[in-house]
Amino acid sequence: MIKFYRKHKNTILNLSIKKIYSYFFLNDFKKTGYFNHLKDLVFEFLKSKYPDYDKHEFEKRIYSIINNIDNYQDLIGDLNTLFNPKFDDDLEFHYKYNETKIFFRFILYSINKDLISKKYSNIYDFGIAEIKKPLNILEIGGGIPHGFIFNVWKKEKSFFKNFVYVDADLLHSEFVRWYCEKLNVSHDIKLFAASKTPKLDEINFNFVFAKDIFEHLDAPEILIDYLISNTKNDETLLCLDLEHKGDKIGQHISPNLPVLKERLIKNDFKIIKKFGDIHIWKRKG
Repeated sequence: MIKFYRKHKNTILNLSIKKIYSYFFLNDFKKTGYFNHLKDLVFEFLKSKYPDYDKHEFEKRIYSIINNIDNYQDLIGDLNTLFNPKFDDDLEFHYKYNETKIFFRFILYSINKDLISKKYSNIYDFGIAEIKKPLNILEIGGGIPHGFIFNVWKKEKSFFKNFVYVDADLLHSEFVRWYCEKLNVSHDIKLFAASKTPKLDEINFNFVFAKDIFEHLDAPEILIDYLISNTKNDETLLCLDLEHKGDKIGQHISPNLPVLKERLIKNDFKIIKKFGDIHIWKRKG
């Protein structure tokens, strides 16, 4: 045991430091924080589906899962593929089977204020400052639209004119529809089968946010071509995550996303700002 500790001492210490840093500096459980705001919204959404749901029971359950997330192992998923190697071949069924897990993961993001800033709200703030007029927003995929909800929470509804949300027909999309109706947000919800590329009619937008979506689609080039052909001027911002996602595996059925960048470049688009994996594209003036 002593030899093991000596051999892996640095790794153990690093993991401990990461957990301490995450707990004290990244995770935000304050009553006035975004996580609590989102958590209360999610409970209200669930209460509309299950009127007898007790808030104390809901909070006990969600905190129990959060506090044990490092020790949690989903054996059901492993057992399903162990005894049926084709279990994940039907991706639409796979997504539906895992929709509660997917929804919870999106909620979990809201605890990490650094993640919300870097991957969501900072991009919205940049778009608001760059466009200088109310946004016509097109959000494609990526689950809970944290950038939008965070900014509505902070700025109310003055920063946008309309919100179009496109995603798979899963539980988190049901939540987004409920949220928009609750706040009387001018919106349009367009749902499509999981892993299938959405076929969109012409949408009026000047701000597009599409994160964690293209690698999940069977024909992502159709979606990028839609954005190219419907971006009419050099004011519109396309906030896209088109970095390579590794090997083709599981839900990542189209991981080679840099080929989509080539289509943008050939059609006179350029990157004007980078937020990690999310690059802001704009048509050349």
